[in-house]
Order: sequence, then structure tokens, then C-alpha cells
Amino acid sequence: MRNAFTVDVEEYFQVEAFSDLIPKKDWHKFPSRVEETTARLLDLLDAYHVHGTFFVLGWIARIHPALVERISKAGHEVASHGFNHTMITEMTPEAFRQDIRKSKAILEGITGRSVKGYRAPTFSITEKTSWAHAILLQEGYSYSSSVFPIWHDRYGWPKFGNHPRKMDSDGTGEIWEVPMAVGSLGPFQIPFGGGGYLRSYPFFLTKALFRSRARKDSPVVLYIHPWEIDTQHPAVQAPFFRRFRHKIGIPKLERKLVALLELMKFGTVGQYLEEVA
Repeated sequence: MRNAFTVDVEEYFQVEAFSDLIPKKDWHKFPSRVEETTARLLDLLDAYHVHGTFFVLGWIARIHPALVERISKAGHEVASHGFNHTMITEMTPEAFRQDIRKSKAILEGITGRSVKGYRAPTFSITEKTSWAHAILLQEGYSYSSSVFPIWHDRYGWPKFGNHPRKMDSDGTGEIWEVPMAVGSLGPFQIPFGGGGYLRSYPFFLTKALFRSRARKDSPVVLYIHPWEIDTQHPAVQAPFFRRFRHKIGIPKLERKLVALLELMKFGTVGQYLEEVA
């Protein structure tokens, strides 16, 4: 069974936790780290002969086109993370359409390949924003990996379930949603497989949750950000809890990724869908 290895290509200062502290107009004032850290991930995946899906922010692609080209030429799937990391819950349908159209055009212009996948910033496709699927289909996308089937203070669609679901179709194609990973711990459903969950959980728990899903023939979508393996990125001035949540587990994450790559089989989200949908 092949899990999906995914990377949300964005800078350390673009996370939603800092969005009210760092205006988008000030992003250019911060030292960029994304080329160096993404290159480390590319080298790591190459060492294990793994091809993954890189959801690239359009803002990043416009400034670092050579990085996007390198990702594509290494055999990875290039997908969209929107243009400027605005949550769908903060956009009108028309603003969302323009955002995903702009990002898609930039990425396709760099790679020369059709972009079929999308991931919403901060997993912001929820039951209330599920209108986004019809627009994604109209704009030429065939899948999204933007739903976390949990409750969270910023996102979540608790009743979505753990399996890919066809959300809409028309005469030209379909749009699927590939949800993030939730596992069982006794009577409790807990998120895992990426972000702060992967960084903060002890590895034995993450491994057990992966294997539990494998026993059910249910692949896992693993997700990381390049800044999560970067112990040297500058500190952001923010309240203590936000800084703590942002930094927790970073020194150990690369070792956890190596262990998972040695234990599990990974591929792209496109391959995941081919095998399970």
C-alpha cells in the first residue's frame, strides 16, 4: 500500500498563526529560507527514491521559479497551494476562483505541465466552504487534499470520513477530495501524519497510527512544510504559545521522516487516487 508524501511549499513567516502579525505586504522584508529547506527535502526523497506531491504557493513560485522547475524535473508532482495563503473561509467564491486560476497559470508556465491538484491554505475546505470543489473542477483541477476530518479552532470537517470522495463532476471530468489522516486511539479519533502532530507526537505513536491504517488498507496522506526541518530560521515576534506551537519538534522532524521513509511506501497524491479511488 502506497501512502502519499506531500509538501506545502511556503516560508516560515507565511503560516496562518502569524497572519495577523505579519501583513502580506511585508513578506518581502523577511529572509527567505524556502529554497535551501526545500532542496534538503528533495535530496532526502531522492535518497529513498520517492516521488511526492509539492503544493507550491503561487507567491513562492513567482519569486523562485527555478525551485519549482527543480521540483518538477526531479519527477515530483507539482500542485497548487493557492497564491498568497489566504484561507478559503476569508474569500468570496469569485476571489477564490481568481486565486486558484492565478496560481495554476504561474505553476504551469514554469513546468509546462498541467496542474491537477490543490491544497487549501490551513485545510480551509470545510462543510461551509465545500462550494470550492465546483470551482476547482471548473478551473481544471481534478483533486483537492484540503479537508481535515476533525474539529480544530481554525479548520475541520469532522463528519467527512477518512476516505477519498468524489465531490462533483461535469462533462469534462471529476473533482475528488483526499482527506488528511485521522487514526484511532481507543475510543478517540486523533489527527496525525503531519504538521505539529508529526512534530510533537512520540514516534512510536505515529508509527502505530500508520500501521493501524495499513491494516485497514487505508493509506495516509503525510504532509510537511520545508520550514519544519529548519532549525535555523529566524524567530518571529509572536505570543509565546504561537511561537511554541510553531517551533515544537523541529529538531527531531528530519529523523522522523527518515524513519517513516524506511518503514513505509510513499508516492504522489495522484498515485494514491489511482490506487484507491
